[in-house]
Amino acid sequence: MLAGIFQILQTPFTDDGDIDWSSFARQIDYSLASGAHGLVTPALASEFFTLSDSERKQVVEFAGARIAGTVPFVVSVQGLNLRLALDFAEQASQQEATALMAMPPYLRKASKPALREYYRRLAQFERPLIIQNAPAPIGTPLSPRELVELLAAESNISYIKEETIPILQHINQILELDAGNCLGVFGGANGIYLTDELKRGACGNMPAGGMLDVQVKIYELYLKGEIETAERIHFDLLPLLNYAMVYGVSLHKYVLWRRGVIDSPCARDPQKISLNADDIRAIEQLWQRIADYTVAEFRFK
Repeated sequence: MLAGIFQILQTPFTDDGDIDWSSFARQIDYSLASGAHGLVTPALASEFFTLSDSERKQVVEFAGARIAGTVPFVVSVQGLNLRLALDFAEQASQQEATALMAMPPYLRKASKPALREYYRRLAQFERPLIIQNAPAPIGTPLSPRELVELLAAESNISYIKEETIPILQHINQILELDAGNCLGVFGGANGIYLTDELKRGACGNMPAGGMLDVQVKIYELYLKGEIETAERIHFDLLPLLNYAMVYGVSLHKYVLWRRGVIDSPCARDPQKISLNADDIRAIEQLWQRIADYTVAEFRFK
């Protein structure tokens, strides 16, 4: 069973925009030190859409070797079409991925029959398949009923990552409609609804960025029944998560850079919103609300 906080790894770049492998290794080490229950790459938060096919495969190979089975390793294998997705899934299987995750084709949208075939073929790799239900314009949002029908169609389609609005109601509806085929629903959206998702039956969350250790603490407190404490810490974290909903990869990489995890906050995303001086001052102040909940060796430098 997959459950807990599954960190989506950023793809670190040098200031010149090349993949920074030493920073990548440090990020994996930070994630393990923070107690991640699983690691995911290369997903939306990893800027997978800015990577060449060769780079995507290198990222998977590098991460798989560094993780080396210490925690579940989920590989995101969506492609522009079925042929490309199958190629990524084959390589992920060769790298001993624990599970595969895929959005539907994300540029030219697939028809309903083609979508069923897409997931049917990706389910043939003898490992759990997670459907990432991401919002438009990149995602092709599927209704709870459509997701449950896909879960029922193939035994290896086992999990949903739900991040379409309204996320919380969709978690309710998926679990109500499911006939026992769903092993778990993960939330997304940076973990902004984490405690509410858990109350509604989610098995965990797949956040991005540099607040992983805090989110692991919230999850584990919740599981131990210390719900009020978990909610209080989550409330302290929310202002930073609100910034993350606006600034995305720029905020995540800034926080990781300030924590000494990566050497540069450089992002390739052509639509990134760069932080200005006031943004940075706000982030520095908001960090103080959660600093005591973080792993000491990775606090702001």
